[in-house]
Amino acid sequence: MPIFNTERNDLDRTVKIFDSFYAKQLVIPSNDFDVVYGYFSSVCKTKQIAANFTAVFFRVCQESGISPMDFLQQIKGTSNKLQMNSIITYYLNSFKSKTTLYGISIIPKANQNVARNVVL
Repeated sequence: MPIFNTERNDLDRTVKIFDSFYAKQLVIPSNDFDVVYGYFSSVCKTKQIAANFTAVFFRVCQESGISPMDFLQQIKGTSNKLQMNSIITYYLNSFKSKTTLYGISIIPKANQNVARNVVL
C-alpha cells in the first residue's frame, strides 16, 4: 500500500511517494502528480484505488523510462477499464520477476516436442 508524502514547498515542487510494499521511494514533479492522480481519481471508485494506481503508474514510468504524460495519453486512449488494466499489467510484468506474472490466469505449458529436446 503506497504512502504519499505530499509535503510541497515553493522551492522543491515535488511529491514523494513511498511504497511500503516494495520499499521504493519516488520523487516526482507535483504537476505530473496532480494530473495523474486527478485522472485516476475520476476513473477509479475510491481514493485508495486511485492512489495505488498512481504509485504503480509512476513506478512503471521510472523503471521503463517512459514520460509520464506520454504514458497517461496511452492509458487515456483506452475505451474501458479492462484495457487500462491490461496496459499497466503489461508494463508491470516487463520489469517484474518472471516466476510470477500479473494478469495471467492460465499457466503456460511447454510444448512437449520441444521440451524433450532440451538438454540440461
